[in-house]
Amino acid sequence: MQIQLRLLIPSNNLRENLLFYFLLAVLVLVSMTWYAEAQIAFTSGNWVPGPNIYMVDSEGKKVLQLTDHERWDSSPSWSPDGSRIAFESERVGHPEIYVMGANGRNPINLTQHPAPDRSPAWSPDGQRIAFTSVRDGSFDIYVMNADGMNPTQVTDHPRPDVYPTWSPDSTQIAFESPRIFGSDIFVVNADGTNLKRVTDARQWDSEPAWSPNGKQIAFASWRGAIWDIYIINPDGKGETNLTNSKSNDKHPTWSPDGTQIAYSSQRAGFYGIYVMNADGSDSVALVEDLKVAIEPAWAPKSFAVAPQEKLVVMWGRIKQNKVR
Repeated sequence: MQIQLRLLIPSNNLRENLLFYFLLAVLVLVSMTWYAEAQIAFTSGNWVPGPNIYMVDSEGKKVLQLTDHERWDSSPSWSPDGSRIAFESERVGHPEIYVMGANGRNPINLTQHPAPDRSPAWSPDGQRIAFTSVRDGSFDIYVMNADGMNPTQVTDHPRPDVYPTWSPDSTQIAFESPRIFGSDIFVVNADGTNLKRVTDARQWDSEPAWSPNGKQIAFASWRGAIWDIYIINPDGKGETNLTNSKSNDKHPTWSPDGTQIAYSSQRAGFYGIYVMNADGSDSVALVEDLKVAIEPAWAPKSFAVAPQEKLVVMWGRIKQNKVR
């Protein structure tokens, strides 16, 4: 018996279908590549009635609106797995801590307390959220489970303790307090013990952000009638002014690998989002000409985000020029 082997040649229709699916696969891969880039959440919009939470890719190519509420949404903080964002919202009439998906959906009120709760900070181990609350009569640092349960007071002082940020091992919290003179950066264990003063500028140090390797704390400081971004070691040594600009620079946040710092700057006349190397070099404007853009929060790692049923917004000019 003779067996004939014939080369299988697809028909024209089949070839067209294969080409279509190939191009579709390429398009999907391109889309996935963009969504896999690092994301920076931030606060933007009119102060009245209130701003919302937005997200920009690390190259400043696209801005996505995550929340769309008539009340104030601000202070985003990522969960360590990048799947959720904690934020402050006044949608019930006063500030509460909420958590939503990274696509802006399913917001949940975690605190549900009559006192103002502000400035959430997700612990790197994902188990807890630190925040500021006035529920004991003055602003103090509190910690709760990531589901909002078991709120515990960490600091107790008549002067306000604000802007908590976690150490990479989730054992310590840095925060701002004017409890001595001006306002300084302090570090305390997560259980409230072993309080240490880090800065001693006798002016105003604010908004600490702990580096991923735990060796430095970035912060905003008002010295010489202007806000600049500084870094300092947790033991108070090695203080360095990174920005030295002629405009206000605030709200530092570290990239996941610790090589860059995003921050908000007023150098274009109003606050926009900028990124610089961790040594202060090569500052780049991600998004400019916004109504306002503050409080950037860098996602902890690359992941896929495809917001659904959300407004996609391009604000003004999007730049990639180095800032001098």
